[in-house]
Amino acid sequence: MSENTRVKTILLLAANPRNTSALRLDEEVREIDEGLRRANKRELFKLEQKWAVRSRDFYRAILDTQPQIVHFCGHGAGEDGIVLEDETGQIAFVQADALASMFKLFAKKGVECVLLNACYSQVQAEAISQHIEYVIGMNQQIGDKAAVNFAVAFYDALAAGEEVEFAYDLGCSQLFGLKENQTPVFKRKLLNHPVAQKTTRQRIFISYKRDVEPDEPVALEVFQALSQQHEVFIDQRMLVGTRWAERIEGEIRQADFLIVFLSSRSVYSEMVEQEIKMAHEMAQVQGGHPVILPVRLGYREPFQYPLSAYLNNINWAFWQGEEDTPRLIAELTQAVCGGELPIDKAQAKAILLETSEPSALPRPFASAQPVSLAQPVRLEMPEGTMDSQSAFYVERSLDGIALTTIAHRGVTIAIKGPRQVGKSSLLIRAIEAAVNAGKRVAFLDFQLFDKAALTDAELFFRRFCSWLTYELEMEDRVEEYWKTPLGNSQRCTRYVQRHILKELGKTPLVLAMDEVDKVFDADFRNDFFGMLRSWHNSRATTPIWKQLDLTLVTSTEPYQLIDDLNQSPFNVGQVIELQDFTPEQVIDLNRLHGSPLNSSEERQLILLLGGHPYLVRRALYLVASQQISTTELFANATAGNSPFGDHLRHHISLLHKKTELIQGLLQVIRQNICDDKRVFWRLRGAGLVREQGRAVLPRCQLYAEYFRENLRE
Repeated sequence: MSENTRVKTILLLAANPRNTSALRLDEEVREIDEGLRRANKRELFKLEQKWAVRSRDFYRAILDTQPQIVHFCGHGAGEDGIVLEDETGQIAFVQADALASMFKLFAKKGVECVLLNACYSQVQAEAISQHIEYVIGMNQQIGDKAAVNFAVAFYDALAAGEEVEFAYDLGCSQLFGLKENQTPVFKRKLLNHPVAQKTTRQRIFISYKRDVEPDEPVALEVFQALSQQHEVFIDQRMLVGTRWAERIEGEIRQADFLIVFLSSRSVYSEMVEQEIKMAHEMAQVQGGHPVILPVRLGYREPFQYPLSAYLNNINWAFWQGEEDTPRLIAELTQAVCGGELPIDKAQAKAILLETSEPSALPRPFASAQPVSLAQPVRLEMPEGTMDSQSAFYVERSLDGIALTTIAHRGVTIAIKGPRQVGKSSLLIRAIEAAVNAGKRVAFLDFQLFDKAALTDAELFFRRFCSWLTYELEMEDRVEEYWKTPLGNSQRCTRYVQRHILKELGKTPLVLAMDEVDKVFDADFRNDFFGMLRSWHNSRATTPIWKQLDLTLVTSTEPYQLIDDLNQSPFNVGQVIELQDFTPEQVIDLNRLHGSPLNSSEERQLILLLGGHPYLVRRALYLVASQQISTTELFANATAGNSPFGDHLRHHISLLHKKTELIQGLLQVIRQNICDDKRVFWRLRGAGLVREQGRAVLPRCQLYAEYFRENLRE
């Protein structure tokens, strides 16, 4: 809507049926009218009003006034439509398809802009934007004050001669204090696709799994389409190394959007997960950028943890086949230009998914059936936390100790071991045993604490208490307890003792904490872990603390990071230290997979991977499901497109900017020593090295060969 001398008519249609909550519509109209009257270009606008609008009043008013702008204020009901009145003043819904067909006609009569200032009106805005140049709707409930503030600022800008895009942005700017600035959504018609208002050149990072269909072909089509208007980065064949990791991190940091393609293969990609995690963490300190845009490629399963924590509460797009690619490109174009992906509400997501109730706790991943085996077995993807009942779970002797211990009351269990050794899977088995014993469980994964919380002690302790409360579905009284003039650990202790444990009565509680390594770099680590140790000690003198069990999972050796070992919760209670599989366990796991490897190949696998649980399971799964041959498995194990390529690139990414760790790992590879004990514990925790007598060795031959070739100081 460019400035011209033609008078523009604004038709304001209002409806507030008798059996709906009262809205401040008169205030909204009065404020708009007053704003237009005082505007510099007031002579260019004429305001027409129609109240208690019925369905026929809607089109009659447009026919009578011939407006350029149609403004509806009232109630919205999402898919059910906007709310008008019937002949008796009761509710009458007008749905999106009816509005779209009507505005298709009125677009030819001069209607240029439609503003639906009503709750949950985005569905109608999407439909109308197929025909009208500018449309604004609301993606959720909007408060009366926010509705008035947005409308007044919007029309103040138009009456000052500004464009619709500017008016929309100004309206949104008035909602920041009300925390509703994301509620209005802007749609613009372009080539019969609803495209949002922004035309600024954006920076986009495309995350996908290499050498996999349909992931790579679809990613490349989207890359080619979006590159015409935006600056798009896609990693196709960059040489892997520390410079590669630096480039990946830099591109994600600079990106406005991260488009991630998620298929039945890529959801198990460590590198894809890492890129999502990086984008999520960066957005928390960079004003919401990059925005994550998830695209499901024929994938209808619930996202599993931790992807569920990053993706469940944001909008998705869905692609089923090649015929969907043009629509997908249009939807991504809309989102990149300021709109939103189409699958937003919980109901729409549940309809898409084959299973509608994702678990709040980590769950086992999907299964796959081999094409043919002499003794058919149902295989399981070797990713993430394993089902406690999995036929492929390798039970160690320490498992029984953990499960027996958790059955008692007032216990502390520390599960330690290098990365991907099975700690979280054992934790889930312990949680199941606790539930069977009649205990309540609160599971907290410390990976989900953002950087702000990990650099601010008070914020961390408050969020810790709020999160614990939320998991137990109790009343949040953190604000009340934080008014006391005590330290953070004292407030937290009082909160758990006097609120959480008291409310639970005689029901025992297991506080299960995974990835507590995240706190080791925090300045307040001694305060937090000292607090947990005090809870352990308090069981001896205060009976209520016997109701609390503590389970902690860590990859990093805490002795090097906690100043006072008498304040550590990791050297009391039951300590479980998990190790890699023994050769006998690898052979047994091969048998469970239907013996896809002969005895000679078993020895070759053990030589290459040692007893690395994740890599061994991955190799056996791929061969047993006939996705690769044993020749392919061993021929180019360190290549970028090998079965381990994604896993190895992930480690390179994790080592980026960690100069001490890179130097330490190279020293291990070249000399079989690590002079810095602190660096050794870090590398061991990351699952990269192991001790053998006095020597320090790479965890497996695969790591030694790969990092020797690709790691640079």
